Amino acid sequence: MLDAIIKSIKGTAKDINEHIDYPICPGIYAFMLKENSHLNEFGTPNRVLYVGIAKDSLKKRDLGNHFNNKSTGRSTLRRSLGAILKKEFNLTAFSRNGTNSKKEILNYKFNSEGEKLLTEWMNENLIVGYWKDEQSIAYSKLRDFEEDVIKFLKPTLDLDARTKKYNTLANKLDLLREICREQAIANI
Repeated sequence: MLDAIIKSIKGTAKDINEHIDYPICPGIYAFMLKENSHLNEFGTPNRVLYVGIAKDSLKKRDLGNHFNNKSTGRSTLRRSLGAILKKEFNLTAFSRNGTNSKKEILNYKFNSEGEKLLTEWMNENLIVGYWKDEQSIAYSKLRDFEEDVIKFLKPTLDLDARTKKYNTLANKLDLLREICREQAIANI
């Protein structure tokens, strides 16, 4: 199954705006840098940055959360990219809903202009590919497949507790995200 998932992800990988009929079924997706894009030490051209799972709808997860200016608080990908690009874009982190709740601070967001810059950067620099679960596989099995894909592709923005140990940049990314969390606390 791993080979089929990887083949599908690579075969469907393109600019988010080039996907005409983005699937509304569950599946596994991967974000990669475009051919001429870089992300500091976290990525060189064509590098897989992030692998995720869509429990209900690939379209809702990828378009509704990851590429939405108001969804950093619901997107690990956006929080990680923002932490890496924080200085370059002068991003300011805030608690997701303005409270000092641990969950809302862990799921921080950025200032409005920063959110727009982040989305623009993503549109200019990322491609996304996916594998559709057309067989209604149990969510626990999908998570196992996701873990296999992460182990194989070794995305540099992976912080999943199950697979983080395979990411040599996880500690550096954790530190950058901690800076954002500390700023979110300071801005309450």
